[in-house]
Amino acid sequence: MTTNDDVPAIPGNDDDVTSAVTVQPESKSTSPVSEIEKKLMSAAEELGTWLGTAERKTTDFLGQPAITDNLVRIRDTASRLLAQIEKGRERSR
Repeated sequence: MTTNDDVPAIPGNDDDVTSAVTVQPESKSTSPVSEIEKKLMSAAEELGTWLGTAERKTTDFLGQPAITDNLVRIRDTASRLLAQIEKGRERSR
């Protein structure tokens, strides 16, 4: 049986009896793995690699003292401005 991954299945179409899952012949050492499972595993591996790279780059970036100092100053300024806005809202009530 062959499947075409480029053509989406149409729900409720009973004319097409092909399955979206292709199961490989079972071997003695491994269980059968569907094409969908293979694609999901590949996507999960790529996502894990991407997230690991992003985490490393973020850690390196935030590890710079100048960046950390600037972020702390931005946070403190934002907190102060939000407090001023809140006081203004309370006065206008």
